[in-house]
Amino acid sequence: MSRKKMSFANELEFYYISSPEETEYIYSEIFTEQQYLRHGIVINEGDCIFDVGANIGLFSLFVNSIQKQVKIYAFEPIEQTFFILKENTRLYNLDNVQLFNYGISSEDNPEKIFVFYPNMAGNSTTKPGDIIADADDVKEEINSEPIEDLFASFFQEEQQVKCEVKTLSSVINELGIDSIDLLKIDVEGAEYEVLQGIADKDWPKIKQIVGEVHNKQGRLDKIQKLLISQGFKIELEKRAELPTTYVDTYNLYAVR
Repeated sequence: MSRKKMSFANELEFYYISSPEETEYIYSEIFTEQQYLRHGIVINEGDCIFDVGANIGLFSLFVNSIQKQVKIYAFEPIEQTFFILKENTRLYNLDNVQLFNYGISSEDNPEKIFVFYPNMAGNSTTKPGDIIADADDVKEEINSEPIEDLFASFFQEEQQVKCEVKTLSSVINELGIDSIDLLKIDVEGAEYEVLQGIADKDWPKIKQIVGEVHNKQGRLDKIQKLLISQGFKIELEKRAELPTTYVDTYNLYAVR
């Protein structure tokens, strides 16, 4: 598989899989704006961090840039994306990052169907209807109007792929995890399923949660109720509407 590399202002460089525009957008969210370190979310020496929806590894690389004495478990189901994730961890010799080529969901399933967007790989999903507000409207807009939103055009090419998924509790049991100091979730519409895969006995092990929530079919309300019932205090930030094809999206911060 071919590798593409790009550099950033802080002298970091990464391999990427889809478009420079998407990679720059994700880099800005994580490194420049530090969206995952708000509303009381902290990363300390010795922490155990689960990176669910690791994509090409920018969050794991960011964590290592601020705290090297941590253990990171990074999960990415899409094979093409996982290849770049491995290359980026090798590029920086991140021995403290353990990689897993499967996703986290509400079930153990060796062949769950994902939609992979080669030009927008970070948005690959099991729920394409929850990522793009109306795919037909997007295609009509692209065909009839000047493309103001470059990101929208990146969704035009797609592939169905089969990927393995496991529940978070099955992973906790397999790996012998006693505590998850930070659970980061970015799974493009499947956020509630990730949380549904946590058994009651494992909830006390989770100290902080940060993630992106696509608010469709009452998902945000369901997640808030679940987290509050498990003893978390929640803060929300509504995401800017970029690209315009997204449904309402929020950053969620949950601490005990």
